[in-house]
Amino acid sequence: MTSRRSADPHVFPSLESSRWACLLSSISVTVAPLRNLTGDANQQHIVEAFTDDLVSNLRRQGRGFSLQRIANEPGILVKTSEAAEPKVGYLVTGSAQRGSHGMLRVNVRIMDAATSEYLWARRYEFSTEHPVPVQTKIIRRISRELHVLLLQDEIRRASLASDPEPAPHECLSSAAMALEGELRVELSAEAQRWFLAALAGDPRNVEALVGLARTCQELVSNPWWGNPVTAAVASDLGREVVAIALELAPGHAAAHCVQGMLYSAAGELDAAEQAFEQALAMDQGLAIAHGFAGYNAAFLGSAGGALPAMERAMRLDRTDRRHSIWFFFGGFAELLVGRTEASIALLQKSLERNPSYGSARLFLMAALSSSGRRNEAAMAAASFQGEYPDCPAGAFAQLWLSRSASPAYRAQIFPLFERIRDLGVTV
Repeated sequence: MTSRRSADPHVFPSLESSRWACLLSSISVTVAPLRNLTGDANQQHIVEAFTDDLVSNLRRQGRGFSLQRIANEPGILVKTSEAAEPKVGYLVTGSAQRGSHGMLRVNVRIMDAATSEYLWARRYEFSTEHPVPVQTKIIRRISRELHVLLLQDEIRRASLASDPEPAPHECLSSAAMALEGELRVELSAEAQRWFLAALAGDPRNVEALVGLARTCQELVSNPWWGNPVTAAVASDLGREVVAIALELAPGHAAAHCVQGMLYSAAGELDAAEQAFEQALAMDQGLAIAHGFAGYNAAFLGSAGGALPAMERAMRLDRTDRRHSIWFFFGGFAELLVGRTEASIALLQKSLERNPSYGSARLFLMAALSSSGRRNEAAMAAASFQGEYPDCPAGAFAQLWLSRSASPAYRAQIFPLFERIRDLGVTV
C-alpha cells in the first residue's frame, strides 16, 4: 500500500465530519450498587463505600463515559452527568460475600446491558480491616476494562471504515509517514486513524497501541486542536491504552516514555519523572525521553537543567518535527529562569521549523513582552489569535499553571501568564 500524506476518503469515508477518529463515541455505563450478601449489616458501609468510590473514579478517569447509577429501586436510573440520559450500554454489577478465614469476597462483572452477556468478571478477597488497597486495585481494573471496551468500539469503527482492510504493518508505515511531518492537528489525527486501523487487524499490536497513546498526548498538549472535553477524553484513553501496551510489553522504552508524557500533561509530575527514568534505563538513546524529562523537570522547579536535556535530544534525533519541540522546550525553560533573549532565539527557531506551533507562539509573545519589545509581542499575539481563534478558555491554566505545585515554578510562570493576558489573549 502506498503511504499517503492525507487520508484516502475511500479508506476512511467518514473522516470529513471528525478529525479525531478514536474520540468519536462515548460509551454509556451504568453502575449498580454492590450487593451485600454477607448477612452482616456491619459490612454495609464497606460495600456502599466501594460503589461510591467506583463512581467517583469513573467520573475522574473515564470522561469518555456517559455515566449513570442505579438507585435503590431496580430499574430506576439516576443520572450523574448533565448530559441527556443515554441508552444504557454496559452495566457494572457485583456482590460481597463472606470469604474464608474472615475475609470478604467481592465478585464484580461488566455486562452488555442489551444482551446480559458477561464481558468481564473477576473475584477478589481481602481483609475487612484493610480494604482500601484492594478496593483501589479493583476499581482501577474496572476502569481499565471499560476503556478497553471503548477502544474496541473505535477499532470496530475503523474496521468498518476500511474497505479493503489494510495490513497492520502498512497502517503503521502510513502512521509513521504522517508523524514525520510538522506537529499539526491534521497529521496527528491522520496518524491516529492509521493506528486504529492497525489495531483492527491486530488488537494486541504494541506499536499501534503506543502510537495511539502518543496521538492522544499530542492532542492533550495542544489544547487549541480540540475542545476541552475532547482533550480530557484523550488524556484518559491515552493513559489506559499505554498501560495496556505495557502489560503486553513491560520493557518497551517508548511506551514508558509516552506514559510519562501523559502523566506530565495531567500534572502527575513525580509519576512522569519515574516513567522517564524507566524509559532511559531501557534505552539511553531515546531522544524523546531526554527531551520530555527535561521539560517535566522545569515544572518541578528545575528549569535550569532543561536546555542540556534538549541539546541531548537534538543530538540523538535530528528531524525537524522533533527539533521544533526541543527548541520550544528550551525556549520555555530559558524564559522561566529569566534568560529572555536566549528564549526568544530558541522560540523563533521552533517556529521556523513549525510556523503553526501554538505553544511556541504563546510563549514567544510573553518573551517579547518581557524584553520590552511590545509591538512585536502584540504582533505575535495577533498571529496566535488569528491561527487559533477558538482557543479554549482555561487551556493555559490547565497546561502551565495548575499543572505544578512547585513554589519555584509558580513564581516563574505567573508573571508570564500576566503578560500574555495583558496582550489580550484569553488564557
